[in-house]
Amino acid sequence: MMVGTLLLNFWAALAAFTFYFLIMFQKPESPFSIIIGSFIFAIIGFVAMFIIRYLIGYILYTPEDNIEASNKDENKSNTQASQQPKESTSSFEMNDSSSGEIAKVVRTMMNS
Repeated sequence: MMVGTLLLNFWAALAAFTFYFLIMFQKPESPFSIIIGSFIFAIIGFVAMFIIRYLIGYILYTPEDNIEASNKDENKSNTQASQQPKESTSSFEMNDSSSGEIAKVVRTMMNS
């Protein structure tokens, strides 16, 4: 359910490392503490990207099983409706008709 690959996590870690390094490089701190802080932020960025990828995957998730099941139910109801005898009177109800049936009715009305 996640979107993207592990490569995105490494890019996020690299971006976090670079951002922290460039910000802290301008301050008068020891190089060792800047490097350690940069690695800590890289690990945080790496883990944070897992959460971001999961949230994006959750937002974009569409359950295909439910869609296929609803399509099967719809096809089943269409076949049952087409098997019922149709009335040849001029007045009729158009409940849950498909566009093809509506087009057929309009053609027969225009021909007569």
